[in-house]
Amino acid sequence: MNASVAALPREDEVQSKIRKVRQFGRIARVVCAALFGFVLVACVVMLVVIVLGPFHGSDSKVRMDSGFYTVAKALLTTLQFKVAVSLTFGVVTGIWLAAVYQLYRLFGNLATGAIYTRENVRLVRIVGLLWLLLVALSIVTPAALLVAHGFMDASVPIDLDVLFPLSQLVGDFVSAGLILLASWIMDVGLYEKDHADELKREADLVI
Repeated sequence: MNASVAALPREDEVQSKIRKVRQFGRIARVVCAALFGFVLVACVVMLVVIVLGPFHGSDSKVRMDSGFYTVAKALLTTLQFKVAVSLTFGVVTGIWLAAVYQLYRLFGNLATGAIYTRENVRLVRIVGLLWLLLVALSIVTPAALLVAHGFMDASVPIDLDVLFPLSQLVGDFVSAGLILLASWIMDVGLYEKDHADELKREADLVI
């Protein structure tokens, strides 16, 4: 009797936390959907700007990519430049949108009450891998710009400290690693839970 009475408050506490998780999942899912739509529209607008290239004059400069690279506006009208920037921008944005979509699916699962599942473990792992890929691209892309610099005007300056922000890169790698670590811990915990449930079922059958 005492054990039964003591179990009720614990059950109420668990259900209360599950309701909070579901509510958080619904809100986060809406935020992800809005973010996905906003970035998608912004991506289309940016690609249109790149393709149309409304840059007038060839004797002035323009700063690109957070201001670390300065080139003549005349270079921005070349087909090679437009193709390179469009591909780079498309790939990076595509990966970022893919990560947001995985989070959208994850929060959707939480909203339905599916919290500790194999599917959620897989979604978290995918987000971590996509984040890691974005970090790798943040190194490869500037490196490609350094190579391209050799084919441009020698007077074009490059700020290497901004081009390769070491502290930011390390932080991004650590963040990606923590996400992957979280997915691994979830996977191990879920395996242990399934194993314990299986042992309990076998014990019930024996009884």
